[in-house]
Amino acid sequence: MKFELVIASVILLGAGVKAQMTSEVRPLGLGESLELALANSAQVKKSKIDRQILERKVKEARSEGFPQITANIGLDYWPLLPTQLMPGEVVNLAEGTYVPVQFGRPWQLGGTVTLQQNLVNEAARRSVPALKTSRGISDLLIERSEDDVIFNTATVFYQTLQTEQLLRAVNANLGKLEALQGMAQLQLDNGYAVPTDVKRIRVARTNLETQRQNLLTGISALRQTLLFLCGLPHDQMLDLSGEINAPAADSSRWNSLSLDPKNTTESRLIANQRELLHIQRRSAIAEALPSLNAFAVISAQGFRQDINFFDVDRRWYGGAGAGVRLKIPIFDGFRVHNKAWLFKLEEQKLEEDHRQLNDAKALEFRQAKEQLATSLKALRTQTENVALAREITEKLVLQYKEGVASLTDLLNAQTALSEAETNYWQQVFSYKLAVLKLLKTAGKLKELK
Repeated sequence: MKFELVIASVILLGAGVKAQMTSEVRPLGLGESLELALANSAQVKKSKIDRQILERKVKEARSEGFPQITANIGLDYWPLLPTQLMPGEVVNLAEGTYVPVQFGRPWQLGGTVTLQQNLVNEAARRSVPALKTSRGISDLLIERSEDDVIFNTATVFYQTLQTEQLLRAVNANLGKLEALQGMAQLQLDNGYAVPTDVKRIRVARTNLETQRQNLLTGISALRQTLLFLCGLPHDQMLDLSGEINAPAADSSRWNSLSLDPKNTTESRLIANQRELLHIQRRSAIAEALPSLNAFAVISAQGFRQDINFFDVDRRWYGGAGAGVRLKIPIFDGFRVHNKAWLFKLEEQKLEEDHRQLNDAKALEFRQAKEQLATSLKALRTQTENVALAREITEKLVLQYKEGVASLTDLLNAQTALSEAETNYWQQVFSYKLAVLKLLKTAGKLKELK
């Protein structure tokens, strides 16, 4: 009775451990993996920080339009006051004579408050539209970073899924060979087979075991990469099988995609960069125009024989002034002219890049659609091929049991089935990769989410 209780406890404990391991497996779909990767991506986070940096630069640039107020305080000590020559006529001396005089006191304390305000500054006014354009460029850089993360994560996700499906196919074939080996051994024991038949099956099993080990190694590396991209713990178990059903069911959706090169992220980025260069060139030209500033100054100054400026006998001397300053550039050695030309030449370079990019996008889109159509056709062919190979193998298994078919025919059929399943899953991945390339070219990768 005690022995039965121990066995029951072991069974319950094993069931509990198995249930715990099963609960640790996390189902992960493509959409969730992309969301996790975007939230975990250092590239996207840095792009968003750059956006915050830009906003600070915008506020810094806008500060030039506000009044600039500065205060200065100076404390001077002159142990030997400078000497000035005063005309002698001031103290009734002969004309042409000079009297040496020392002005001031050894200790001098003074302070000024200055206010400056730009009234007319054409260069600054023309640069205001650059702020909006710079924001657009920053937003597009974030969008491009997100597209890169989506493309890379989806590629790893599909590679992992494909390798796992190949492993399932190998495991299924191993099970079939194991059953076949049992039948061959039984026939050998009854004198209906020869030892060579059993050895040939063992060789086929060994080849599949080697393939299985290679697939396990690849799956481990791909899973670790996917976990890293998604920011999940490295020991997290994943279940990706939810994404494998009907791999080409969405083909009509992707075939209906169209391309407008001007709406792609790269094209809009270059367009905004061209606009920014145009604004910078206009602002540079405006540096040769006059500018007008207003200013106001308030000051106070005290003189003492000693450092005590705050006794009851103190006396302060104040001053105040205001005015405007007009700055008229006359000649700067053609600095502004050459600076404006640099912006114009950079703009011409971007025009060529923009034209070439649009042509390249159109070509890439056509190639991606052709690759999608080819992959879809090959996938349908391989689907039929797998079904046919499975039907042939099942018939030969029955014939081998009845002694009608030879072991050679059966092993050849098993090999053909394994190759057909391998080619099928490779075509599945080729189709998924073709969809990724098509969406990336069309600038619609976010539709995967």
